[in-house]
Amino acid sequence: MSRIAPFGWIVLVLACFLSGCGRQDSDSVRLTGWIASPVEETLTRRFIDTFEQGHPDLPVRYEPITANYMDKLLLMLATGTAPEVVMIEAFWIPLLVDYDVLLPLDRFLAQDPGFFPDDFEPVLLDAFRFGGALYGLPKDYSTLALYFNPAMFAAAGLGEAPRSWREFAEHARRLTRTGDGSIDQYGYCHAEDLEYLLPFVWQNRGEYIDAQGRAVFDQPAFAEALEFLQRMKRGGIAVMPSDVGAAWNMDAFGRRRVAMAISGLWSANFMNETYAHTPYRAAPLPVGKQAASVAFAVGYAIPKRTADPDKAWQLLRYLTGPEGGRIWAESDVGLPARRSVAREAAIERDPLKRVFMQSLAHARIWRFRVNQRVLDETQSALQAVFLTGAEVRPTLKDLKRRLERGGRLYTDARRRE
Repeated sequence: MSRIAPFGWIVLVLACFLSGCGRQDSDSVRLTGWIASPVEETLTRRFIDTFEQGHPDLPVRYEPITANYMDKLLLMLATGTAPEVVMIEAFWIPLLVDYDVLLPLDRFLAQDPGFFPDDFEPVLLDAFRFGGALYGLPKDYSTLALYFNPAMFAAAGLGEAPRSWREFAEHARRLTRTGDGSIDQYGYCHAEDLEYLLPFVWQNRGEYIDAQGRAVFDQPAFAEALEFLQRMKRGGIAVMPSDVGAAWNMDAFGRRRVAMAISGLWSANFMNETYAHTPYRAAPLPVGKQAASVAFAVGYAIPKRTADPDKAWQLLRYLTGPEGGRIWAESDVGLPARRSVAREAAIERDPLKRVFMQSLAHARIWRFRVNQRVLDETQSALQAVFLTGAEVRPTLKDLKRRLERGGRLYTDARRRE
């Protein structure tokens, strides 16, 4: 995640006030979000068109943010210039509640019995709840699953995707190919980010932060999961994206430098648009002591300083309602958050989407209450393990010491939950 230096914030705030940016047109409702792909951009504009057809007296001004989304959104929220409806990932809810910049939505649900919040997958609705209040509504989600190249599997005499850690390592070994004295195809590409490690940790019955808010990543279960992946890399059957000149793990997969990679449903669009000639399938993550995956929930919220919340609710209601969900369901951007929409779209009959949807049963939401310093320090430790070969257990113990010396690990919002 990109960050803005404190001085940059001052300059941007002054520029915003002096220019009068973000002034609201009382005859319209403003909407912002990030642009993950051309497909998502097209779908959002379809949302707006269909909403305006049903609400001719409430035109929508779409103001997408093309880069540094959270930096810019936080600035607008802090200065009261944010659009009336903002796209938000559940991961950011604790931070935004801490800043007291989001409007609780409970009263809208209480006054709108036809909205049927019980139709949402419960874990997704709870992802936007904090301190007993609901601060956003989910539009879609994805879990993590294992992408694999069926042609490479067939060439290695493999039929099905690995179902256990042992099979995972064995598949990676058989899929690694050497030509002219060097490896030209690896079994697996691992992204060194925390969210891609956590499924292995949770499958090993480990934790990153426990229920009491304590850092427990120096415990054996966490270390064992990290050591398992490091052994695969040391054994020459797994790589990081940079090892093969790739920008990220699915880039390495698309270039056919690796046979397996872990990612979300969003990567299907990437593969179809960028590497259309690379075949792929998806399977549930290989299982350790128990099944586990990570779920990423995206939705919409209303800023607390919005002048006309009722007007904003009309748009948010549509974006996260059944009609809006049907539009999202037509693409591979994400899975519908509403169960009725998933049934109507026959997601269970789609061999790709079914994998990601069924993984929700044992997934946990990507959301922590730690501050950014903790995440940045953790990322640096994981890079040391994967990129420089640092020993796992001393690295984790040193990480915990550094974090505890640095002061408070959590956002103030934690005290109110």
